[in-house]
Amino acid sequence: MSRNLHLSCALASAVLLAAAPALAYFVCPEERASPPATESTSFGVTNHSAADIYLYWLDLEGQRRFQATIYAGGYHLQQTSLGHVWVATTIYEDCLATFVGELDHAEYDVF
Repeated sequence: MSRNLHLSCALASAVLLAAAPALAYFVCPEERASPPATESTSFGVTNHSAADIYLYWLDLEGQRRFQATIYAGGYHLQQTSLGHVWVATTIYEDCLATFVGELDHAEYDVF
């Protein structure tokens, strides 16, 4: 299963978290807590952009937990659980895309 995620600098659908201006970043509208672990699954992410992206797992309370750097032009295979939520971000933690652990292995392309 392949998905193309065309990402741009304009994050029109993003919401600004402004609790502390120095720590503010754009969150994905789909960001939410991961459900309790169930069946194991995996997904892959190919970074087609010219910049590194950062992969975070959203824990059971919805907090971002850093997992991996996907270098420009690189690929990352991530083990996860069914229904768990993941976020790909810029170096500034601005949302690029969200991924959810699916029953079948999924492949994502980030541009």
